[in-house]
Amino acid sequence: MKDFYFRMLTRIRYGIGISGKVAEFCKEQKGTKVFLMADKILQENKVLDPILKSFEEAGLEYVIYTDVVPEPPVDVVDRVSGVMKNSGCNICVSVGGGSTIDTAKAVCMLQTNEGSVKDYLFGGTKTVTNPSVPLICIPTTAGTGAEVTAASVIDDTENKVKLSVTHENLIPGLALLDPTLQESLPPSVTATTGMDALTHAIESYVSLNANPIGDAYGLQTMRMIGANLRNAVANGADMEARGNMIIASLLGGAAILNCGLGVVHGIAQSIGGIAHVPHGLANALILPYAMEINYVGNLEKFKNIAICLGENVEGLSLRDAAARSVKAIVDLENDIGIPRKLSEVGVTRDMFPQIIEDTMAYRLLAINPIKITRKHVEGILEAAY
Repeated sequence: MKDFYFRMLTRIRYGIGISGKVAEFCKEQKGTKVFLMADKILQENKVLDPILKSFEEAGLEYVIYTDVVPEPPVDVVDRVSGVMKNSGCNICVSVGGGSTIDTAKAVCMLQTNEGSVKDYLFGGTKTVTNPSVPLICIPTTAGTGAEVTAASVIDDTENKVKLSVTHENLIPGLALLDPTLQESLPPSVTATTGMDALTHAIESYVSLNANPIGDAYGLQTMRMIGANLRNAVANGADMEARGNMIIASLLGGAAILNCGLGVVHGIAQSIGGIAHVPHGLANALILPYAMEINYVGNLEKFKNIAICLGENVEGLSLRDAAARSVKAIVDLENDIGIPRKLSEVGVTRDMFPQIIEDTMAYRLLAINPIKITRKHVEGILEAAY
């Protein structure tokens, strides 16, 4: 067994309604004035009311910021950072999906590290050196696992590419998992974010950087998603399914923090930067086609993926059992209403050269289970188109 380092730095609290106790957790971290960053629709739908009540009952000052945008670009992150610096807040609470949490992670880092977020993106001129302002994350989608990861994915609109700031100092200190906040999540969002979490589990599990602890996280993530995603999409009020999905999302985030990703994320991130397809949807579209070429790189593990997702592989050869993992993904995506083709979501063939170029520059491509070439990426895009 090769040497490895496994991190799980975020404290986790799970419970029905636990988001309504957030003020006490802020005070535990010496927070005296809270910068509350949240998706605007959550305020409009009164989802934030228990959180605001918690602050008010505790006598804790707060500032609300809701002008967060999906797939956060550099200029938005820098602007929010300036707002927080001028607010006098010394702790941040982020309530929302992956984009909101990623924005908060970058903003908290910029409170103590000078410059623009662009300086810290992959290939940039600066390195994170100082600890971030304390951050508590309350996810309202079950997909990204951003509440436990070290990366903040930012849209560099100038260069039409998505890049990330990645440093241990960006890992949030506390995650509050409250499935009640996801009850009103639309089925389509539940489906695509759930597939995002499943992609995290699969790519980290088959990564060349995988380790036994990460394998345990990845396998449990797949089991939980296989057993609960269909129910969560069909009935958003099913708190058992919602609770299992939010835990699975976190486990998947912990797995990628420690074991990395692969070609699916390389292509999906490129598509996001060029065609602005939401990240979870892009992953879902690419996943089965990438698995078609990847499964020969680790037949035993892809067989295990198939089993976790409910496939009966008894009596099959190892290769045929591994191939069933692809079938399991296609069946799941069909059941939950995922689009099958890139052409359905605004991707055009004239985008392919740039998508391929950006994918080949993806830093985690080296730990994909097979060595990826331009021809592989082109073949995946054509199959998915």
